[in-house]
Amino acid sequence: YRMVNWDPEAKTNISDEEVIYKELNGKLWYLKYKIEGSEEFISVATTRPETIFGDVAVCVNPNDEKYAHLKGKNVIVPIVNRVIPIIEDEYVDIEFGTGALKITPAHDINDYEIGKKHHLPMIDSLDDDGKLNEHGLHYNGKDRFEVRKLIAKELEEKNLLVKAEDYVNKVGTSERTGAVIEPKVSVQ
Repeated sequence: YRMVNWDPEAKTNISDEEVIYKELNGKLWYLKYKIEGSEEFISVATTRPETIFGDVAVCVNPNDEKYAHLKGKNVIVPIVNRVIPIIEDEYVDIEFGTGALKITPAHDINDYEIGKKHHLPMIDSLDDDGKLNEHGLHYNGKDRFEVRKLIAKELEEKNLLVKAEDYVNKVGTSERTGAVIEPKVSVQ
């Protein structure tokens, strides 16, 4: 496996040189991941709530005191209800967001590296058109950006959203089509 820059409009992978990074106004969503077997939850910040269907772990920094009591525990992915482990890695910035990251190896290059290092499974929840596939449950067949809006609403309705903040994000776009690039796992 390797990670490629997938252009869902041109339906092709493009080279790093053809990716243009733009600062776009987005949101940082803080989601509730319930600790398995307890009423407690850990809050995880993400700019891409539509990728929760590919979550395989939540990662905290081993030196982060506030999460020391959660070592070896599991959390439940919101909406998806999949049980995934809490893992530790020094890659996580204690100061960013809540200091807890959702790990989605099929949809993010850094998560992909953490996934390899910690031998995590990979769940690819997007098709070549940038639509959710069967892993996306009731969002199967819907476009990733449409799902982002819908899922934010569903999370709020189910009391699984702590808050949403305005956030400027560096987003990779395709030089050819202007489409937002999707990091994608490719079998070589």
